[in-house]
Amino acid sequence: MIIVRRVKPLPYWVVPVLALIIGILVAIIILYGISGGQIPPSDVLVSIGQGFLQPHLLAMTFILLSIVGVGLLVSFKGAIWNIGGEGQIYMGAMVTVWVVLFSPIAMMPGLLGAFTMKITYLILAMILGGFWAFLSAIPRAYLNLDEVPITLMMNYIAYYIVDILVRGPWHERKYGYLRTPTIPENSWFRTMVIRTKGQIIATTLSMELLIIMIVIFFVAWFLLRYTTIGLYIKVLGNNPNLLKSSGINVKLIILLALTISGAIIGIVGAGYVAGITHNLSYPVEEKSAQYGYTGILVAWLSMLELIAIPVAAYIIAALYNAGINMQILGAGGAAVVNVFIGSILITYTALIMISEYKVKFVIKRRRG
Repeated sequence: MIIVRRVKPLPYWVVPVLALIIGILVAIIILYGISGGQIPPSDVLVSIGQGFLQPHLLAMTFILLSIVGVGLLVSFKGAIWNIGGEGQIYMGAMVTVWVVLFSPIAMMPGLLGAFTMKITYLILAMILGGFWAFLSAIPRAYLNLDEVPITLMMNYIAYYIVDILVRGPWHERKYGYLRTPTIPENSWFRTMVIRTKGQIIATTLSMELLIIMIVIFFVAWFLLRYTTIGLYIKVLGNNPNLLKSSGINVKLIILLALTISGAIIGIVGAGYVAGITHNLSYPVEEKSAQYGYTGILVAWLSMLELIAIPVAAYIIAALYNAGINMQILGAGGAAVVNVFIGSILITYTALIMISEYKVKFVIKRRRG
């Protein structure tokens, strides 16, 4: 028995669609089973439907997951598997809190001070996120060590660094909570409010973050389509020996691919603090929204096509929203979302293997 690659795999869009459908069905069965029949499939389906039909509630999650998906796509195109998005996000979050609460810029008054703060923490979040990814790229580039466990371990190092700061010098002392002080409102990313027919509808949509997402999409598209670095990253993913034979510095391309990926993802840390939490709470590894890990599913469901990232991000954001709806209905806790995400990811992995490879039985005949 041998495993061989298929000559004609399934069309690229079939696997993510099947993974979503089968994954959701598997999640429904799991939830029904572990609850002893107390979570009926009808409640789950209703919650999922509501999740997809509430864009005003999932806008922030959609934007942040889209940015993570783009960042991961850049490195994944080069077959550099950046599993360290969580660490890069928390490096961005850490420097954002420092800029807003403890840096000299925090003392600047008025609109100019608020604008300067936002520009500063966004730039520093990119730099620190990129630096954190760069550290993971060095062993891969120069020692040929697998980047998956290295980037994964860097997540926990980032968690513990932030934990030390939150419990130590950044500890909020007025009320005694294990968290940093709440950042000032002038440093927040503002969310929109829709007024229609005498009603006021609160949304999670931040125009500032939406503009940042659009700019990142354009930069990533231009990088991969029109720049030499983007071309080399794609060739690295398809045929690294071609780069070596052409005299291209492969080590440098590995470093660039992972650093650019981390820089993009680092922005999410700034958006997470300034747009959602407005502080960092201890222990961060338990309080995290897990965007760094969930973004991997966004990138895979897009089949590494930039144009499909928003579609995949919207679907995953809707499932997040469905999980919240189920919690409101009393149909499960916060782990419900992880059941959806895990089921889809496992199903996707199985389907991609079936699509790309097949088992072939070979019978060897003895001679003579």
